[in-house]
Formats: sequence, C-alpha cells, structure tokens
Amino acid sequence: MTMKDRTIFDELKARGEEFFTKMSAELMSNPNFTRAMQAAWWGKEKIDQAVTQALRSMRIPTRDEFDRALRRIQELEDEVDRLKLAQRGAARPPGARSRASAGVSARGTAPARRPRGSRSGGGTSGPAED
Repeated sequence: MTMKDRTIFDELKARGEEFFTKMSAELMSNPNFTRAMQAAWWGKEKIDQAVTQALRSMRIPTRDEFDRALRRIQELEDEVDRLKLAQRGAARPPGARSRASAGVSARGTAPARRPRGSRSGGGTSGPAED
C-alpha cells in the first residue's frame, strides 16, 4: 500500500465519521426517533423479563446465573489449588528433596516396588494427584 492510497483511505474514513456524527445528531434531535428508540428499549426489557421468567419456570438458569455459577466454580478451583500448594509446602520445605522422595534408597539404588495386590486394604496406591 502506497502513501497515496493510505491518504485516500484516511480521507474517506474521515468523511464517513463526519457523516455519521451529523446523522446521529439529527436523529437524536428528532423527537419521533427518540420516542421510537425508547419504545424499542422498553420492548427489549419486557422480552428479556419474559424470557427470564420462562427459563426460571423450566428450571433453566439464565445467562447471568450461569456466568455467576461459572465464576464461583473457578474461585473454588483456585482455592483448592492454593490449599494443595500450601499442603505440599507444609509437608516439606520448598526445594528440599529427601533421598526417598528423589526415588533413591539409602544404599543409592532405586527401592524395590511391591505389587499392588500385596498391600492391605485394596489396590489403591494412595491419594490421587493431578
């Protein structure tokens, strides 16, 4: 795009903005247009209220209720993540790894793993982590 093209585009854009501003001012000064816009806004509010009432009667959450629930779920997930981090931090100082947690025994070799079935109380290996 050349400098000449850019200036032509800028000129057209400026003319369009000027026209839009002029037409908006004329429309807003027209009482019939203002009344029509107020009636349209009132009608939209009534439709929104009717839709909300219909959704509630069918036990379907409105968009606002759904968004509020999603925000609350996200807050709870963040709190759970903070608690998990705090719990891990309380279990051992940050950055400190014991030889056992590094997967090495005192002899310098990896510990022998027992089969899952040999544990008492079932086959779970402890609390699940993400």
